[in-house]
Amino acid sequence: MISAVALLIASSTSAHAVPDNFKFELEGYYRNRGYIFSDGLFGSDKVGLYADQDGDARMMVQRLRIQPGINFENRAKFYFQTDVLDNVVWGDNQSIASTALFAGSPTNTGTKGLETDTFKINRAWMEFSLPVGLIRMGRQPSHWGMGLLANHGDGFDDTFGENHYGSTNDRFVFATKPIAIAQTIAGKTPDDIPFFVVIGVDRLAEDPLVQYYGYQCAQSNSDGSSIAEGADNYDARCDPGGDGYHTLTHDYTEDREEGQRNANWWADQDDDVWEMVYAAIYRGEGITLAGSKADLTIGSYFVNRIQDETASNVLIADAYFKFLWRGIYLEAEGLTIQGKTNAIVLPGALNEDESGILDPETGLDQALYKEANIWGYVARAGYKQEAYSAIFETGFASGDDNVADANFTGRPLHPDHNVGLLLYEEILAYVTAATWTTGAEGLWSNGGVYNSRYIYPQLTWRPMNNWEVIGAWLMAWPHKPDGSRILCAPDDDVECSSTNATASSLGWEADLAVKHRFHEHVLFSLEGGYARTTDRLPYESVGLHYSLKDGKPVGNFFTVQSRVAFEF
Repeated sequence: MISAVALLIASSTSAHAVPDNFKFELEGYYRNRGYIFSDGLFGSDKVGLYADQDGDARMMVQRLRIQPGINFENRAKFYFQTDVLDNVVWGDNQSIASTALFAGSPTNTGTKGLETDTFKINRAWMEFSLPVGLIRMGRQPSHWGMGLLANHGDGFDDTFGENHYGSTNDRFVFATKPIAIAQTIAGKTPDDIPFFVVIGVDRLAEDPLVQYYGYQCAQSNSDGSSIAEGADNYDARCDPGGDGYHTLTHDYTEDREEGQRNANWWADQDDDVWEMVYAAIYRGEGITLAGSKADLTIGSYFVNRIQDETASNVLIADAYFKFLWRGIYLEAEGLTIQGKTNAIVLPGALNEDESGILDPETGLDQALYKEANIWGYVARAGYKQEAYSAIFETGFASGDDNVADANFTGRPLHPDHNVGLLLYEEILAYVTAATWTTGAEGLWSNGGVYNSRYIYPQLTWRPMNNWEVIGAWLMAWPHKPDGSRILCAPDDDVECSSTNATASSLGWEADLAVKHRFHEHVLFSLEGGYARTTDRLPYESVGLHYSLKDGKPVGNFFTVQSRVAFEF
């Protein structure tokens, strides 16, 4: 969203006709990143990150991102973005060669072990200026603030790690400067006040491939008898022909193939998922404050997401603040997600106690009902100078100790808001994927800050031009342990079937990086991290390596990673 505002700042509002004057633009990068994971600070000749892993784990991945654009006098522009070999692992991993020893031509295997498309067009959009503002429409990146909620995932903006998941929306958005418009209408010369208002609409789904029913149909009882009219569990919707007994069988949802859609599949409005987007932001860059230049940004971002079929009406509110003056640096973003929905039909997330009870207003099974009450924030404070900077960061992502009830309170921060190299990025990402499995991918963390509070102080030293040395230390504490992904301790204020954990924290992590830019376009980074995790993690059940200390499981994880990228 801020990207639309930035373009509005640079756009011209002139509307007179002039000869075509197109300018071709090209942005992007080619990036390689190498990974080494092992057990212990100096590795081990026996085990690595995973319990069944012999020795260190090593991998090389790559990505080519290309974003061409056509710019007509900064008044009308068209862009598209494509990824080539997106996070494809080096080598022939699909056995194209008759034997791996004779491998020659590499394949397109991604990090999940599946073959990926060589060439993917991710985004395509246009934008043009009007006398009153800027319009952007199409499949476009979305970003707000520090990227906790909407994160474009572009470039190399993280202290450690890489961007893997960018926020992309099919969106129509209008951005304007209301104060300048009001002054013009009043006959005054507009002041250059950098205050912007943005209104947009996103079309998230026209017709989801999964057929949603919101209730179950069974043709017979557990004893084999028919479910007939007059029985307590009879539902007329399961007897569309009026035969007097159930003739349909389906779950809350049903998977479909593309060919099973009707010719007018797009015309059904009940199953559409769409949202309205509103933002207001002041971007004061280079303003004068007490005789010195300062940057001040403050704004708010609201999203109202709706789907009639699932009786979903969710409001997302996000506030952002950034301040830099005489080296004093403050930045913060906080968000909340509130509302009601019946759309979360994921394994392990159904309210089994309410199963079979229908809501009289919606006709939907109460087993699907959820009230969202999700919170998250990140705050930074520090001191920045040309040669060094010191920043203290703290953050929070609310958790959910029981997703199988009506209170839906957990959601990770965006995975491209990277915090460290191991604890969130690798370990908790693996734990959530292993425990939720592929049927509930919507509950995975994917490397985002998950169900915890953390502190993350960072020091950066720039000994000479284009060189940086960065050190950081991370420590995290669970918010709402659920006994599966994060284990429970006796003092936790949650209900768990067992409370075998003893530690108060999830553990700690130390990170170090050396970064250099040479030949203006080549970026080099060498990063390392060591994490010491506690008995809060379910090592054995998910297959993570651990050792015993005082009879309690602990984890020792070490990684070295390196990036070489050509940015253009």
